[in-house]
Amino acid sequence: MANEFEQTLREMFGESWNRLSQFQSDQVKKLTEKVHHVAREAVREEMAKLRTEVEDLRNRVTVLESERTEGAVEES
Repeated sequence: MANEFEQTLREMFGESWNRLSQFQSDQVKKLTEKVHHVAREAVREEMAKLRTEVEDLRNRVTVLESERTEGAVEES
């Protein structure tokens, strides 16, 4: 049924149908590229936040280890 409809449109519009199909393909491609770009940027931003958080956690671990070492030295 869909093929018959498309065939009818092709017969009615001829070359215009081909241009319309190409335009549609181009728009889908542009939209897909835009979505991929937005997704990549979102992932980059999230990775930057995670890197910052990991660095903060590493610093905190270092401080806690120093405090634990100082506490062990004071107890001895």
